[in-house]
Amino acid sequence: MKICILSDIHGNYDAMKKCILEAKKEGVKTILCLGDYVGYYYEPEKCIDLLIKEKAICIKGNHEDIFLELLKNKKKLPLFITKYGNGINLAIKKLKTKHINFIKKLKNNKEIVIDNLKFLLSHGSPWDPNLYIYPNKFQNYIDTFKKYKCDFILLGHTHIQMKKKIKKNIVLNPGSVGQPRDGDDLAKWAIIDTITKKIIFKKTKFNSTNLIKKINKYDPNNKKLIKYF
Repeated sequence: MKICILSDIHGNYDAMKKCILEAKKEGVKTILCLGDYVGYYYEPEKCIDLLIKEKAICIKGNHEDIFLELLKNKKKLPLFITKYGNGINLAIKKLKTKHINFIKKLKNNKEIVIDNLKFLLSHGSPWDPNLYIYPNKFQNYIDTFKKYKCDFILLGHTHIQMKKKIKKNIVLNPGSVGQPRDGDDLAKWAIIDTITKKIIFKKTKFNSTNLIKKINKYDPNNKKLIKYF
């Protein structure tokens, strides 16, 4: 079976839709998502609707924690808007009860078995959803990763693709669908073939015109949001 791994979508619906369409052409049957459906950009409701429609297996990211925190108390909203842009504010305004319930039910980690392979889904790391594990820092965490007995440990959060091997196990970051940070404007994701254990890193071109228009509308002074596109 071919599995699609997505992460860090961040309300970038056009990019996510294009990745899923490409995944289906590749024969993907199952979609795994590693969190951060909200934050930064502006169509999280469409992203969540599509994930629900595709019956994706999802976990929570740090931006979902921010969203839930702000639902309870909007006191920190100006701070988060300054840091991440108006995407989180629009999420609060646009997400309906079904979307909020979807987010509330998500766990930080999830273990699943597909074709006798054990997958551990996490966001930053299995022990800390806010930890950035960059490729050049991976050596610092090898001993901790060895404690997890899984064929594949899946990570997001850094927005950078990574594949590391620990004995027979693989630690994999598919990169970011919504805000790639590894040098180009292509949506990043990955495919795993459970029969061959082959991993294919994907880079998908999407039409960023609508996204750039929205950035200029909602966050014209936030250079961080537009520099990736």
